Amino acid sequence: MPAGTTVRSYAGSTADVSVWCSTLFGLTGETTAKKIPLTTGWLTMTMTLRWTDDGWKLADFQQTDGPKPTDAGAKFGTAPQL
Repeated sequence: MPAGTTVRSYAGSTADVSVWCSTLFGLTGETTAKKIPLTTGWLTMTMTLRWTDDGWKLADFQQTDGPKPTDAGAKFGTAPQL
């Protein structure tokens, strides 16, 4: 699920964009041979797009882990501990 986007560069018919996403993956079910517990994660997809007569087309794609946001409401200690 996309959580945020950034246009890294745009010139002429080429654009580089990053999309920050949350993920959910797993396999389960009564007929599933191998069960994989559901896990969540965060990743960033970086794409190079090129404009053609038919619209924007994907020219290059890279994916990296993170960044992972901090847990909402998590306690990280008091001022003296930090």
